[in-house]
Amino acid sequence: MNTPEAQFSTIYRAVDWINGGLPADRQLTKTPETRLLGPQSVVDSLALVNLLIAVEREVEDMFGISLTLANERALSMNESPFRTIQSLADYVGVLISEAQNA
Repeated sequence: MNTPEAQFSTIYRAVDWINGGLPADRQLTKTPETRLLGPQSVVDSLALVNLLIAVEREVEDMFGISLTLANERALSMNESPFRTIQSLADYVGVLISEAQNA
């Protein structure tokens, strides 16, 4: 079911996977406010890309839906959906809803 809890659970599993390969001082905390982009983020661009790929995999495992997060739509938005875990969860929720209603 596409609920905020399910969206966060999906992202947090991806965060766990990413954190497994990061040094302790560069690991992401599992909170909605965690910054993924910008000066307050602890991850670099490669880790962010890996996180997005891991989220796509988790969405497919949990919902049976194949998504591409870093697409033209995301890149053309006024505010990036990759700013925080909250904004990523909101974006994932929209994409899942659209796919389920297609």
